[in-house]
Amino acid sequence: MSKNIETNNRGATRQPRCVIVINRLSGNGNRADERTLKSAFERGYSVDFYYITQKQMLKDFSAYERIVVCGGDGTLNGILNSKMRDDVEIIYLPYGTLNEFYKGGIKDNHFLKDICFANDLYFSYVMAAGIFTPIGYCVNDKKKRKYKALAYISHVVKEYKIHRIKAKLTTQDYCDEGEYSLIMAIDSPRCFGFRFNRLFKTDDGIMHLLAIRAPKNNGLIGKIKIFFPLFRAFFVGFNKSYHSKNMEFRPFDKLTISLNEDVDFDVDGEKKTLSGDINMGITRFSRPITILGKADLKNLYVANKDSNL
Repeated sequence: MSKNIETNNRGATRQPRCVIVINRLSGNGNRADERTLKSAFERGYSVDFYYITQKQMLKDFSAYERIVVCGGDGTLNGILNSKMRDDVEIIYLPYGTLNEFYKGGIKDNHFLKDICFANDLYFSYVMAAGIFTPIGYCVNDKKKRKYKALAYISHVVKEYKIHRIKAKLTTQDYCDEGEYSLIMAIDSPRCFGFRFNRLFKTDDGIMHLLAIRAPKNNGLIGKIKIFFPLFRAFFVGFNKSYHSKNMEFRPFDKLTISLNEDVDFDVDGEKKTLSGDINMGITRFSRPITILGKADLKNLYVANKDSNL
């Protein structure tokens, strides 16, 4: 991270700007140490801090050449959908509760090129609607910070119910229409804490569709019937495409979900209500996202501290 100097419109030089975004609402956001972070990322940059202390508290980051994101999956999602420069450098440090995106294999790669999109909405790894998906966004932030992953357990029984999402699903080689209890587009090996997608490869331009059809029955009978495809999907998992009368799992590079009514989606752990035609796929920003773990941050801090001696 060498020193950078830019020229503004008046011909004067200025130091590039870096903003370190810390989400105090995320599961481990209070553990983010400003002194360590500033020392790790200030070389060659003028550093500002921005704190997220309430939901939907994001701003215009287009004045910054570098954005350091300290939070969970939802925090990164918020940054991806904020106003920023086309050539911005994004560095992500996981300070969330579950950190599904980070644990999904990205931590071993350090760089992410593929960014998922749904119409004009960007996301890092998952967009899903139906059974269990509200758990990702309905858990109280205070409970997440106090109880960590256990905060989600109490909602499992509550959310074990039959959803009926009327939708048409269309990919390059597949089309089906009906009622679904789960629709998931995923670019990760894991979700809901289960590592089930063994077809995942980093930055291959491919996502995967998991669609579980709604049973004919509601109530207890319906719950019993839907248990089996859920068990097959998340406990057994997939190492190839799968097709049955109850479930579909397949790769895609383009997917259209057509809805006739508003549907609540979990998008990287955040609630988004969508309707109409949702066109999904993979895109790339001008620069890959850098992913750093705790050990990486420590090494960067020590290296920059030593260089200033």
